[in-house]
Amino acid sequence: MGSQPTAAHHGFAPGWLTVGRASSGEARCTLFVGQYEHTLDDKGRVVLPPDFRDEIGQRGYLVRLGERLGLWDEPTYAEVSAQWEAHRRSGMLDAVSFRKLTSETQRVKIDNAGRITINKSLLDGFTLGQPVVLNGSLSRIEIWPREIYLSMHDTEEASANVSAALDRMGL
Repeated sequence: MGSQPTAAHHGFAPGWLTVGRASSGEARCTLFVGQYEHTLDDKGRVVLPPDFRDEIGQRGYLVRLGERLGLWDEPTYAEVSAQWEAHRRSGMLDAVSFRKLTSETQRVKIDNAGRITINKSLLDGFTLGQPVVLNGSLSRIEIWPREIYLSMHDTEEASANVSAALDRMGL
């Protein structure tokens, strides 16, 4: 499948937004938005949309997050992993969960074709040769098996929940 977005929900254009002035050395925050479909090939590789890979850079960190995978750029992953470590030290995250979380993390490199290769250990629930949804989730990219994503997100109930949440937030 191509890298055309499948939808631009709630007024967000597919791709990313960068906030801050990175060239001045000040904090920079990359926000991933949009939804794309690609096929997970028979070697466990998936193409990242150009909008996403431009901001991920050459390397990122892929983490098992239940039924989906999360992909962070290196600077953001460093912040996230520091938060996990702080939660482990404070007792908010128990040692077994912390070890499981960190053992289900893979450092990935974007190849010349714009693909990442996902380790077999992270592919539980994914089917090689089948479509996946790459969803911008602000600070990270989420990779979902298409059928699971659609069953959870492409429903009238999900749309109603978003509308209700936006109302509660005054947006």
